Amino acid sequence: MNCLHRIPTLLILLLALCSTVFAEVEAVRGKRYRLTKRHGPWMIMVADIRDVPPEQRKDGGMTALQAADEIVYELRKMGVPAYTYVQDVRFGSVPSLKDTQGIKQARYVAQHESLAVLAGNFESPDDHNAKLILQFLKTSFKPKFLEKETSGAILRGTPGRPSPFNRAQMTINPMRSSTEVRNAKVDPLIKQLNSHVEYGLAKNPGKYSLRVATFKGASVTLLNGQSQDKVRQSFNKVFGKNLDSAGTHAWELTQALRKAKSLGYDQNYEAWVFHDRYESYVTIGSFESRSDPRIAVLAKMFAAKNHRMNGKEVMSAEAFSIPKRPRPGTRPDKYWMFDITPKLVAIPRIR
Repeated sequence: MNCLHRIPTLLILLLALCSTVFAEVEAVRGKRYRLTKRHGPWMIMVADIRDVPPEQRKDGGMTALQAADEIVYELRKMGVPAYTYVQDVRFGSVPSLKDTQGIKQARYVAQHESLAVLAGNFESPDDHNAKLILQFLKTSFKPKFLEKETSGAILRGTPGRPSPFNRAQMTINPMRSSTEVRNAKVDPLIKQLNSHVEYGLAKNPGKYSLRVATFKGASVTLLNGQSQDKVRQSFNKVFGKNLDSAGTHAWELTQALRKAKSLGYDQNYEAWVFHDRYESYVTIGSFESRSDPRIAVLAKMFAAKNHRMNGKEVMSAEAFSIPKRPRPGTRPDKYWMFDITPKLVAIPRIR
């Protein structure tokens, strides 16, 4: 298969990828999207740009920052989150020879402003989506503004490297240290506890979910024999089994919420569960954006309410019980309390 046939395929694959992985990426021409520590930890270094000296810049030619912003805009239009990283000009001194009067003087030099365009927010350098985008950048990404002579010839290919982005490569977010990136890796035990859980939050297809119930403990959640016996024994020796109970409560509530209608409630809920080292929690819903109007509706539904007790207004958490309305004089078979204030959480990506 020749290159002419590969390029359309890459474009189709990228568009399909962006529609699912990078939904709702803002793209406003002229707006600067600066890199921060919140991005990454792994990213694609799309381009490293330095300014063309003013005397060499064609009339109307772009500065490095303008070019970087335009590249970011072009990528964001395609649904790929991209950012500019600006390294400010820095001054320093270097030793200098003595002048004619024998006085030793310091010679000051400036490190010129350097800019980079980085794209994507990946948990690992081996991310499949990162590899796909990297291939596209190296072979098919050709912003039209770079074809114009008036762009200032900031990025040009060479005979051996016809694409201006063929040097694109994976890198860590330069705003983070290598230690931070290393520490941000998923805890193997947490990965093990959540990888095969039915309705596990990591399987939620959205970007966010609403945390509505938390069950705390001091151990690792171990359900249905999912962890190895040695791990179980080790943590039981240190912490006991109280988080086993917390994990069970969270899992049972998740199941109950998903079949709430059959238990006498008005509707079923898209419930998910996540097990951490010291707690397990339940979330509701799958959202692509923090501004999704459904979030506010659910948050109000599950948040604590004012109830009148003994003639006073008292705020108390909402509850979920089985059955919904126990017979007078009896206790419910199951009973859970929701958090006072639901919180929106990002979906953890466990690979």
